[in-house]
Amino acid sequence: MKVVATRESVAMGDDVLAPHEGTWELPEQLGIPGVLAALELDRYLPVVGLSTWVARGPDGAALAVVARRWRKPRMLPGARDDVAGLMDADGVARLYFEYRAQADPDVIYDDLCEAQGQP
Repeated sequence: MKVVATRESVAMGDDVLAPHEGTWELPEQLGIPGVLAALELDRYLPVVGLSTWVARGPDGAALAVVARRWRKPRMLPGARDDVAGLMDADGVARLYFEYRAQADPDVIYDDLCEAQGQP
């Protein structure tokens, strides 16, 4: 499957390269956790100290929190693991990464869970 990701800029100098789009060909059976792991292995998200990112689907819904402080991304309780919800009309899986700077990922995760009505 084709995966296209975009991310926010991390600094003014990074804006020159915006919109920071990346494209990968990955097996569909990876699911969203596997896609996030593959993008992390490819170092798609810049390492800025202990940066925190929120992965969002094409509809803007938060799917996971990706943090340098954690071993692996944490899926939000209501998020689906399969990539079907990420596909556009052309069959391309799309992700967007929102930069949360050095924010505590546990707080971000808890806030997103609360906003989604999850405990």
